[in-house]
Amino acid sequence: MIDTHVHLDRLDDGPALLQAAVDVGVTGLVSIGLDPRCPQQLRGPLPPGLEVKTVLGLHPQEVRDAADVDAAFAVLERRLDAEPSVVGIGECGLDARPGIGNAALHQEVLRRHLRLARRRGLPVVLHGVRRDGALLATLDDEAGVDGVWHGFSGSKETLLAAVRRGLFISVGFLALNERARRLREAVPAIPEDRLLVETDAPPLAPARIKDVVAAVARLRGTTPEHIAALTSANARRLFRF
Repeated sequence: MIDTHVHLDRLDDGPALLQAAVDVGVTGLVSIGLDPRCPQQLRGPLPPGLEVKTVLGLHPQEVRDAADVDAAFAVLERRLDAEPSVVGIGECGLDARPGIGNAALHQEVLRRHLRLARRRGLPVVLHGVRRDGALLATLDDEAGVDGVWHGFSGSKETLLAAVRRGLFISVGFLALNERARRLREAVPAIPEDRLLVETDAPPLAPARIKDVVAAVARLRGTTPEHIAALTSANARRLFRF
């Protein structure tokens, strides 16, 4: 199994948590950045048998002002040049929750991420909360970028619109919540070649990717083994494992 969304630097007792993930069959994960100025380092050694890829970008919750964004992007460009393990841009996107930040600035920062991803030939990891229409419209304006909508929680209609724009859809811990009706109804509609899984750890431990895989399998009427193999193949394709 490959967990496509983990925040390594935020894992307390990370080595033990990752060893538990390896013990349940995890062979790879994607370490996702919130700010390229942060090192994303695991607090301790990686367990053997685990391949890690890196994605760098500026999360909407970390967007302060235009000058700070410029400083973050300068670091991002330098790290892209220096670190061959970086296989994507993000997480980046739009978020309308109270207190997250300025919507107009979020929009411009997302465009900068998309343009950088297109120029570098890298996929983007997209974060979208309560701005589904605006996110899709921005993708139309900045066409030609591959990527994934991580932690998808939207409707079947939004899902299909995202897939038409070339996105993968990553299903996370909400699949474990029986009250997440909209997502649970959408999961069976994800095309096989566009399905990914994640924990967004923390708060969900990386080993619980096994539970996410099982939940997705139930919703799609298939086996966990099939979903594990399918999503791992898709992750290898998108993130160059």
